[in-house]
Amino acid sequence: MKTIRVLLADDEPVILRGLQRLIPWSELGVEIVGEANDGNELRVMLDTCRPDIVISDISMPGLTGIDIIREINETGREIKVIFISAYQEFSYARDALKYGAVDYLIKPVDKERLVEVMNKAIRLIDEQVERVREKEMATQFERERRNDAIGELIERLTDGDLVAISQLGPIGVLTALPYTTVCFGELDGISLDGTNRWQEQERKLLDFSVSNILTEAIASSNAGIYFRKGDLHGLFVQHGSLDEPVALAQDLHAKINNYLKVSFTLGVGTPALSAEEACLSAKSAEQRLKVKYFEGMNRVIASQRTEPNSEARLLFEELQQQLISSLSRPPQDDREDIIPALLESVSLLSQGSKHAAVSAVYGTIIRLQRELKEIGIVGDSADSGQHALLEQLGRFQTFGELSEHAAFLFQSIRSSAASKLGNKELLQLLQVKAYIDEHYAENITLESIALLAFMNPYYFSSFFKKHTGENFKSYLTNVRMKHAHSLLMQTDLLVYEIAERVGYNNARQFSDMFKKIYGKLPLEFKQDMRGQGIRSDKE
Repeated sequence: MKTIRVLLADDEPVILRGLQRLIPWSELGVEIVGEANDGNELRVMLDTCRPDIVISDISMPGLTGIDIIREINETGREIKVIFISAYQEFSYARDALKYGAVDYLIKPVDKERLVEVMNKAIRLIDEQVERVREKEMATQFERERRNDAIGELIERLTDGDLVAISQLGPIGVLTALPYTTVCFGELDGISLDGTNRWQEQERKLLDFSVSNILTEAIASSNAGIYFRKGDLHGLFVQHGSLDEPVALAQDLHAKINNYLKVSFTLGVGTPALSAEEACLSAKSAEQRLKVKYFEGMNRVIASQRTEPNSEARLLFEELQQQLISSLSRPPQDDREDIIPALLESVSLLSQGSKHAAVSAVYGTIIRLQRELKEIGIVGDSADSGQHALLEQLGRFQTFGELSEHAAFLFQSIRSSAASKLGNKELLQLLQVKAYIDEHYAENITLESIALLAFMNPYYFSSFFKKHTGENFKSYLTNVRMKHAHSLLMQTDLLVYEIAERVGYNNARQFSDMFKKIYGKLPLEFKQDMRGQGIRSDKE
């Protein structure tokens, strides 16, 4: 409970001493903070002592008690006044009540009467404090309701609901500034010291703290509006120069790092030319926030990730095939390790999608394992841990972590293959398949491959089917058709150009073979797939 501060005033020292001793002030929760000997001194001490209650003689030299209470009212001070006087005068009593005095006591002051009046004054102060508190709570409640309403409208606007514009305008949220930018931020799940993810309760507390920091910082700078969109922390910024949102995001990011010591990433959207286009800025902000998986966490991401060109998937598939082909060679035989290039192509191909990156790495590992299984290096148990492998790859928080682990797995598979290739027949088969996969566009025949393997054609045909389960011609055709399928879906090459690229001099022969495998002629197949919305980046 707050201690009540009391200031005494009387031009007679004996009265002041008597008041000091008259009642047990401390038992009432009261502290005597000063004594004034005339009206002028009392006036000064109102500021220096900051009393809650003034007990004053109504008639003093300099300024009278009426002068003092009049000034208290005029200046809006919340001070309760109790007057005392050696005699009761109607005019004094009338003026005292007029200006809101608590009571008017006659000297000599009666002890019980003073206690009664003091309790009355304390009760009035408590009621006053409660009214102020209720008013502040009501104001705060209305402010929060208004902010919540504005936040909901902005969230709707960033989702493309233009009706929100008509509701934001009348409440003075939208400005005439030329640009509108949306930013989104989120906790990365780690502290700056690299400790693991938090418990759910701790995360909620940190998330609440982030909301407070952003709300206060935005409000104090008047630089924008804070809002929530699901788990994301949003900033709606209207600005005159293009560099303002990035500077604001960097300042807020630094505050969160300094105050909370947590990793926090902000994505800054592309500036829109009007509030109506805020949804476009919001979409780009969410996309940039997602690429923290590739760019790294605890930073402001404001640049657009480069879109892959039409050759990106072809490059990935080519590098993937080269990695598979390398299984037939000792690691030292590779003049240039293709693993870093393959992982870089995964990053480019993924277009900021963690799921796509994990799927590409997972698919490559599965292909390597199946390749080894086909030639008898790995048993049937190789498939049993595929689900666990996918979960493991998905747990990495950044592409850098995924790449490091993937490179280790790729190299482990290569090393395992190299150590088990003591069987001459297996080594020969791997070399043959690697040659086919790299030279499928050339004029490859059974005789030319048999010569490469130092076998006669009849024996080679039997050897190939024994180890792969299919005949040589079928394997070569499937390799060519697989690459034809990729070229058909990912490039604008004509059918005869694709035929030439995969080893067919006769476009009609190529088309017939394609239809035999895929059920449709190349152009029909391409039109159907694209009509269904199947694009190269989703195959």
